[in-house]
Amino acid sequence: MKKLKFPLKVSKIFMKNQMQDNTNLILDVFNMVSRCLVVFLLYAYVFNLKGGIVNGTDYKTTMWSMFIYFCIMTLNLRKVYDEIMKEVKSGNVEMSLNKPYSYLTISFFKIIGKGLFSFLFISLVGLIMMIIFIGYPNVNYFHFIPMFITTFFLGQILALLVYGLIGVLAFFIQDVKPIYWIVDKFVMVLGGSYLPVSMFPPFMKLLAFISPFGAINFATSTVYSSFESEYLIRTLLQVTWIFIFGIILYYVYKKSLEKSMVNGG
Repeated sequence: MKKLKFPLKVSKIFMKNQMQDNTNLILDVFNMVSRCLVVFLLYAYVFNLKGGIVNGTDYKTTMWSMFIYFCIMTLNLRKVYDEIMKEVKSGNVEMSLNKPYSYLTISFFKIIGKGLFSFLFISLVGLIMMIIFIGYPNVNYFHFIPMFITTFFLGQILALLVYGLIGVLAFFIQDVKPIYWIVDKFVMVLGGSYLPVSMFPPFMKLLAFISPFGAINFATSTVYSSFESEYLIRTLLQVTWIFIFGIILYYVYKKSLEKSMVNGG
């Protein structure tokens, strides 16, 4: 717990900064409202044409799934890649690496702090609005709540590892934006940003199920009736991907430190 004391303090400082500067919150709220309005109106029309059911899923369940996805995106953990890349490019990373704490851990908690207030505010207000305009999700809350919490936290740990790995690659190729764009599009598509997972064709559903890109957003599928029977295997998949990417990140980060030292860092 002592090792987390300083990172948590860093996260708290950045969260307070975001609370004092309302610019990012206003932008996040605008993005959330515009996305939800477009998507909700579009799918209301689609579901109306299909008689209220598409691929065995109703409109309300689909909208709750997409709402969860948009809320998770406001946490903005994907930006950890940019945080690391900018420090590598500027050379400031060398000063951070010489300090008596884990640079990666601080980077992770810094990015959490930057997005946490927007995430909490938008999720709370959005939850109330969803209940008013869409209604309560059709779930067994006794099972849904622990399933959602588990898959959400595991998914965000995986997101930090995946995007953190992209950031660390900046030690070798500096501009990692092309890699980020490719990976991020996979996460968005397989996570249900453009199209709900329930509407995927079978091969894409399988890809979203077994790939790390889909595993990041498993929490969005907790509102589906089939999730309860898949919960155990999904959490095992998330843990497996966390283990794999944790090892890869550790190895690449270790090599990046060696590279930094060789270059006089």
